Amino acid sequence: AKTKEIEAHGAAIESKTDRHGKVGLEIVALEEDLDDTSKSLVADQQFLADLDKNCATKTKEWEERSKTRADELLALAETIKLLNDDDALQLFKKTLPSPSLLQTKVASRTVRQEALHALKAMRKSAGGRADPR
Repeated sequence: AKTKEIEAHGAAIESKTDRHGKVGLEIVALEEDLDDTSKSLVADQQFLADLDKNCATKTKEWEERSKTRADELLALAETIKLLNDDDALQLFKKTLPSPSLLQTKVASRTVRQEALHALKAMRKSAGGRADPR
């Protein structure tokens, strides 16, 4: 009876020792996991701080761009209003009594003459050779 009891207690001791070893390994693994997670948390917090800073910078840039765009649109609207004003029309009529800045017609003979003059000038600059290429 005592032998069976000793064997039973020996088996219990072995199972508890085995369990103790496994729990010890789990604790070491969990401590390593905790360390890795802590390092990851620090890196993530740094990333979040950088992200907040970058977002603040981008927000300021966007507000500046939006304000500039609104100012440009306002300036364009005022310019269009000024150009469409009757006083501006009268000023344009006084300054340019006729559409003298516009070329209304080009004769084909004039175009041919200009092309012929250009070819002759090229031949002269080529040293008298017949083929300017």
